[in-house]
Amino acid sequence: MKARVAYANLGHLWGLRDVNLAAKRRMYNASVRAVLLYACEIWPLQVEDVRRLSVFHLPCLRRIAHIQWQHHVSNAEVQHRVFRHRDDHPIGVTILKNRLRWLVRVLRMSSQRIPSRALFADAGTGWKKRRGGQCITWFRGMKEDVQDWLLSDLHNSVVQVLEMA
Repeated sequence: MKARVAYANLGHLWGLRDVNLAAKRRMYNASVRAVLLYACEIWPLQVEDVRRLSVFHLPCLRRIAHIQWQHHVSNAEVQHRVFRHRDDHPIGVTILKNRLRWLVRVLRMSSQRIPSRALFADAGTGWKKRRGGQCITWFRGMKEDVQDWLLSDLHNSVVQVLEMA
């Protein structure tokens, strides 16, 4: 919601044709995307959440680049036009990179620090599962994300670290 407000407040800028795309890209990254992805490294994400973020992100980029739906331009091409090889990854990949960066940072912390203790916390014996589907945790989400990787060496080392917990 806050990212939508930040984007709407800069609406006059997105429509200007005399402002170059590089300046708009920098403004979008600094004001809208930063708000959209604030603290994304600790979210327990599901596929639906990433889809919702993309549904907001991609139309914003289309408006910035003055690309209408009638032009039949793919989402990857829109991102390439706006970002020009500078962080033109899909939003899900950006979130995964941030989550991995945070994981490495927590693994380097001492075991007495709160983030490290929270990451490796275990459910107590008296805890009961809530009714309905299983809630996804950050830890389980990271394991699922890593399972899809093709790089076997990196995959094996990350899985070993995650399973040690």
